[in-house]
Amino acid sequence: MATYEPYDKFYRKAKAMGLPSRAAFKIEEIIARHRMAPKGARIVDLGCAPGGWLAILARAVGTGGRVVGVDLAPCRNVSAGAIAIVGDILNESIAARVANELGGGADLVTSDLAPKLTGIAARDQARSRELIDAAIEFTARVLKPGGAMVAKMFMGEEFKEVIAEFKQRFGEVEVMRTKASRPGSSELYVIARNFKRR
Repeated sequence: MATYEPYDKFYRKAKAMGLPSRAAFKIEEIIARHRMAPKGARIVDLGCAPGGWLAILARAVGTGGRVVGVDLAPCRNVSAGAIAIVGDILNESIAARVANELGGGADLVTSDLAPKLTGIAARDQARSRELIDAAIEFTARVLKPGGAMVAKMFMGEEFKEVIAEFKQRFGEVEVMRTKASRPGSSELYVIARNFKRR
């Protein structure tokens, strides 16, 4: 069984770089491996607090790009080149505000949304499914045709159903695990490309 080391190399690297958490290295690996977030891209980051993904994405797109984050919790240290909106992605006015801040359709939507775990498997899986569905619906409002999405999800009973939903909306779908994910975690990332607007 994998042992949990709270202060591993990713934790130490995040602290050394002034990043709020190890999660930053997950999106860094994903966008490097899949060549996402080019210079000048417009990106929306769902579940952006505490801001690690915003920092990596803003650095990737450069001064000509635009990164807008949304979370129920405020981001205290927002990177230069990024904007963080406090709000619920289920609220239509938030989608409108994000679109306005972006100044056009998004090239990429990233989602690190996750429920506060209760330890009750059925409840946690149901809440996780609700969040991924909400992220997909939000993405459909702001992503431009041909765009991409990266979404965190957990291996569970509804995994195949969720992947099938992605395949209905995107031309290419794959699943990966990042090196910065904790050992033993069921956390996975869906990489979806070529968005098909309905």
